[in-house]
Amino acid sequence: MNKPSDIVNKDISTEEEFIQLVEQLAVGVIKHLPDGSITLANKKALELLGLTKDQLIGKTPFDPSWHVINEQGQDMPGQLHPAAIALSTKTPKRNIIMGVYRPLTKDRVWILTSAVPELDQFENLKQIIVTFSEVSELKRKEISLNENNRMVKGILDSSYDMIIVYNEKGEKLFLSNSVAEILGHSIDTLYTLPPFSSVIEEDTKRTEAAIEELKIKGTIKYFENRLKTVNGEILEFSWSGKWDADLKYIYLIGKNITNQKKYQEELLKSRRLFKFTTEINDLILNAKEPLDLYNGICDIAVNIGGFEFAFVGLRDDINEKIVPYKYAGKETGYLDFFKEHISIKNIPEGNGPSGRTIRDGKLYYCNDISTDPAMLIWRDEALKRGFKSSLTMPVRVDDYTIAQIAIYANKENFFTNEELELMTRINENINYAMNNFAMVEKHQTAQNKLVTLSQAIEQSTTAIMITDVNGFFEYVNPAFCLSSGYNLNELRGVKTNILKSGFTTELEYQNIWEKILNKESWSGEFCNRRKDGSLYWVKAYISPVENSQGVITNFIGVEEDITLQKETLSTLENKNKRLAEIAWEQSHLVRAPLARILGMVNLFQNDFISTEEKAMYLNYLKVSAEELDAVIKAIAIKTND
Repeated sequence: MNKPSDIVNKDISTEEEFIQLVEQLAVGVIKHLPDGSITLANKKALELLGLTKDQLIGKTPFDPSWHVINEQGQDMPGQLHPAAIALSTKTPKRNIIMGVYRPLTKDRVWILTSAVPELDQFENLKQIIVTFSEVSELKRKEISLNENNRMVKGILDSSYDMIIVYNEKGEKLFLSNSVAEILGHSIDTLYTLPPFSSVIEEDTKRTEAAIEELKIKGTIKYFENRLKTVNGEILEFSWSGKWDADLKYIYLIGKNITNQKKYQEELLKSRRLFKFTTEINDLILNAKEPLDLYNGICDIAVNIGGFEFAFVGLRDDINEKIVPYKYAGKETGYLDFFKEHISIKNIPEGNGPSGRTIRDGKLYYCNDISTDPAMLIWRDEALKRGFKSSLTMPVRVDDYTIAQIAIYANKENFFTNEELELMTRINENINYAMNNFAMVEKHQTAQNKLVTLSQAIEQSTTAIMITDVNGFFEYVNPAFCLSSGYNLNELRGVKTNILKSGFTTELEYQNIWEKILNKESWSGEFCNRRKDGSLYWVKAYISPVENSQGVITNFIGVEEDITLQKETLSTLENKNKRLAEIAWEQSHLVRAPLARILGMVNLFQNDFISTEEKAMYLNYLKVSAEELDAVIKAIAIKTND
């Protein structure tokens, strides 16, 4: 049994190994206790945060000296820090972009931060692990020495020895009470049973050979066999013995190592899984694209994790199938059968672990393929290859399952609660990495769109301006500069009222501000004053810009120069007014000669007018026509003026 001093030394060693491990990472890592205080920070964390270890250790997310701003440049109070949220909710907070002021270098650094709480089996908060920069947070499970000691103590407390004495003929001379307690027979019954009758058939010859070796050598320090209890339970035992040549007695001491062997296997499995987790996290750190993860995960699962078989299956929505992409281990035709009997639809072929993982986006496991109804279709093919347990993890991007990772173990009940918790964290890390890849791609796409939009704005013939919420210029495009006569440097930081001409009243300006501050768009006409003092008219459209929280951050204005249209309209209005005046003035002058002409036309239609009178009236008609012609010419001259 370990001494207390040994345990302390082992604890210190484990902590030192953990510190050395995080010190080698290319990402910042800090650890918070449940009270929020920081107890651990690696060199990368100190470098990114611009703090010394003395300044950082003991600090909490609520410390006012952080000077953290969010992605929109607003102050981020302590309760909104990822670590604080994780502390209060006991749930992970991922992919938060923060700007941290570094007092040593007097600058600000932007980091991508995630905070993940660690809970014990009773859902109590143990600690918060915070990672920041471009890599996924590292979740490395260290087997604590205290847990190992409790496990060893449990083995020792539950183990008890069987003491048996045989004579040369194999007759039982002595049986300790523990023999009866372990095997479940009464002492009297045990004395009547043949020697070694509780040893299972497969171990009988090995046991007899060990007894013969004991008689030859005189002692035997260790041999193992398996015993069957009255209830059919198989127990593992280790034996040591001595042969008394004088008395011809065989002394045997048997130790029940069933739990010990079980825990040894679990410990080896835990170490394998820990190594598996470490390799997976290293793969995540070094992966450049999603295919790097797919190509490495299966090999690590088989070669490091000790699994029999692992494969990645990609979602095929067109054919509603799962298409195997990469595998490692004992495939031996299993995937050919899988491809023919798999679906992502809600049908029998789609209700196994793989189909449900794709549909539901959840981790599913089967601890006994031989009896689990969900594995009925694939059971025989799996069992003939030694697959006893399986686990399927979803690969998700933006809450959509794009693939599944399936791993198979060669033992029943392989996935305990601890292993499931570990595999869940591995799955979270993988999905975190996949979302990082997607986020980088989205940012690149957004950047490309932003460049395209910026070029379009720069080259647009329409005047465009961007102001802050108080109306101070932040940006104007070249077309705006051409219209106003100012350049960007002259306008940046200046209020828009520099363009006021006096044509718009203060009440109208007040109405405009009320509307756009109410998150509504406004359109109308302005008369602006250029840098040289000249005036120009614009048709303006002003809209507010909101952030993800619905807070107005800017206003965008688009202006169309309508000065020429205004001048043309004014000219037409003046001409129309002049024409109306001319029409009114000349209408009376036109009526008089026109009336005389019409009257004389009527006279010519009467037969009683003489030839002399017709000649006279024709002369009057000519004079009236000439008078009318003069009036029309005068109208034309006035119209053209």
